[in-house]
Order: sequence, then structure tokens, then C-alpha cells
Amino acid sequence: MKNITYKPYQKMTPWRKTSVATWKPTGDSSCYCFEDVIIDEILVYCKRNLISINSFLIKAFSNTLKLQPKINSTIRGRKIFSREDISVFFHTIIDAQSDDLSGIVIREGQDKSVNEINSEFLEKIKDSKEGITDFSESKEVVKKTPSFMVKPLLKLYSYISYRFNKNVKAFKSKPNAFGSIMLTSVGSIGITRAFCPIAPYTKVPMVVSVGKIDCKPVVVDAKVHIKKMLTLGFTFDHRIMDGIHFAEFFNCLSRYFKNPKLIESDEEE
Repeated sequence: MKNITYKPYQKMTPWRKTSVATWKPTGDSSCYCFEDVIIDEILVYCKRNLISINSFLIKAFSNTLKLQPKINSTIRGRKIFSREDISVFFHTIIDAQSDDLSGIVIREGQDKSVNEINSEFLEKIKDSKEGITDFSESKEVVKKTPSFMVKPLLKLYSYISYRFNKNVKAFKSKPNAFGSIMLTSVGSIGITRAFCPIAPYTKVPMVVSVGKIDCKPVVVDAKVHIKKMLTLGFTFDHRIMDGIHFAEFFNCLSRYFKNPKLIESDEEE
């Protein structure tokens, strides 16, 4: 059984081949960027449609990955493969007291309405609080594994799942378990801005932190206004994308921040 369904392989440019060969999966291959986003209009839209801002963001990122498919890729060996499917992984804290972190995955959000995503998101969050997630069985495997064997186990999982593209039942992991991109809400624990690392075994091209909503002074039309803002912290794999690719990705994403109504359509008004 395949772990991920990929599009046909396309040859890389000389620079992309050099980039893939130069850096390791994490660490020196990561690039970082903060972007402050005005969200007054988004909050109005979310309130009107009875959805959470997290559901809005999942929909926005899903739509953007559809429009910017280059970002939705994985390194396999020394080659870059684009995924056919689109999914967004969202970190969740099951229980702060027990130090347990997990996540949920919303798949093919670009084909769902924002209300459908919101219903699915809330249901999965509820299940995760009860310990029911796509990772329940795989976490049991890790729990039973001696500490000194966890790193080799994760490396083996990653190598088989992504290098050979095989989903092995023994790992108790769902296909494409970590999705196309990861979101983590650091704002839910009171943090305004943060950079989050890309875990090497996930093979995702980008991790995005979502900060706490703050009121800040903003200059609009030469006048100072107080706006509600949040900071998105991007960590992306430089082997897959350069600054220009990230800029195209963010420009596409920011359309939804400027005009939330576009979230249900890929056409600009």
C-alpha cells in the first residue's frame, strides 16, 4: 500500500538539484519568516458564519496549496515529488497536565466548504480530547518502545514511508499521516509569535505557527488605526522552495485575509 500518491516525477533545475544535495532535511535547510496579518474582516466573517478562525485558516491554506502546488512536495532521496492530495495537519494538546501532544488532519479541504471543515475540525478536536486520533495506535507503538530505540524507529518509519513510499501496517500509521503542511496554534497558550521546527520524520515542506490575537497600531492611508492582528511564523524547507516561491505562496494566501469571502472561491473579485 502506498503511503502517498504522487504526481509524475518532473526533472529538477540544476539549482534545485544543488539545493537538495546541499542541505539535510532539517536544521540548515530551514528558512524562517514572520508575517503580521490584519484579521478584523476575518473575525467578522467567522462570526457571521459561526466558524472558528482555525477552520478558516485550514481552508485558506488548503485552497492556497491547490493554487501553489509546487509547495505541496516531498523530498525522496535526492528528488522532489509533488503530492496529488492536499491535507492540513493541525497540532492539538490533548492534556497539558500529561504533557501529551497530538494532531488532527483535514484532508482535501480545498474541495470542502468552510462550514464542512469547521464541523469536521470541531468533531476531531472533541475526539482528540478523549484520546481518539489518527495517531492513537501509532502512539501506543512508541509508548511500548524503549527510549533508546525511539529515534531509530522514527528514522526507519520515515525511510520506509517516504523514501520507498510504503505504508507499513506494523507502524500503525495512517497513509500520509502528517499531511501537506502543519499548523500549530501557539496563540492558544498565550504566545504571540514563534518559529516551530520541522520534525525530520514528517517530511512536510512547511510548518506554520499561529500566534495570539493582539490589537496593534497600523498605518492605513497615512492614518494610524488600531487593528486586530495575529502573527504567522513560517518555517519552510529551502530545498523545496526559495524566497520567490514563498512570496508567491503568501501573496496567494493573503488574498483570503484581505477578502475573506474569497475563501469559498478560487476566483478573485
